Amino acid sequence: MTTQDWVLADAFDRAAPTYDAMVALSPGYHHQLRTAGLALVDAMGSAAVTAGSTRVDDAPHVLDLGCGSGASTQALQRAWASRHPGRPLRVTGVDASAGMVGEAHDKPWPATTSFVVQDAVGFLRDLPDGSVDGVLGAYLLRNVPDRAELVAEVARVLAPGAPFVVHDYSVAGNRRARAVWAAVCHGVIIPLAAVKRSDVPLHRYLYTSVRDFDSVATICRRLQDVGLVDVRHRSFPGWQRHVVHTVVGRRPL
Repeated sequence: MTTQDWVLADAFDRAAPTYDAMVALSPGYHHQLRTAGLALVDAMGSAAVTAGSTRVDDAPHVLDLGCGSGASTQALQRAWASRHPGRPLRVTGVDASAGMVGEAHDKPWPATTSFVVQDAVGFLRDLPDGSVDGVLGAYLLRNVPDRAELVAEVARVLAPGAPFVVHDYSVAGNRRARAVWAAVCHGVIIPLAAVKRSDVPLHRYLYTSVRDFDSVATICRRLQDVGLVDVRHRSFPGWQRHVVHTVVGRRPL
């Protein structure tokens, strides 16, 4: 992990105690994560689901990369339960911030959920080829120094037919979205972070990281370049239209 990564992880450590309260003020934040979780569960299809099985050993295994304080992990578990009630799903949440993972640990979880403090690329490198049934990366890709390596590693560890879901902000190539994002960050998010005594530099980083992040077309190409297929995209209504996006692709069968 580079020095830059450790600095970012430290910033998330400092923000961890107030992070859940901050994101709860973002309109639609948890609903959008749930939508991303449903996109992953639905894209897994029948290939990863053994009909009628309730054995933990037979449960599909998915990764929540950049799990933070566990909001995306909760979204995954709830999405799975809504589609497959009474059936277990193994979820491994991975995040480079020990503080954020500590916040996640404090929440109630099924026994099939676990967390690891490690950067996403390093964690993926240690996994065998074709060993996971799905990967969610929510608000992760723009924070990874080598995006191409992350996407390539995800594609390598996916089982045949398994999906990769990227959920993030992206405003590149859309003038209105860039203007909306600047107005929201400078008018609401950064001032609110100061009032809430959250980590203001981290929220300033949020603004610049989104401003400078890939366009949706580039994200889709990244998935296609590593061989993922059926790549599709959706945005969300309201002021977040063309600002918040979910991209889905899957490894070929």
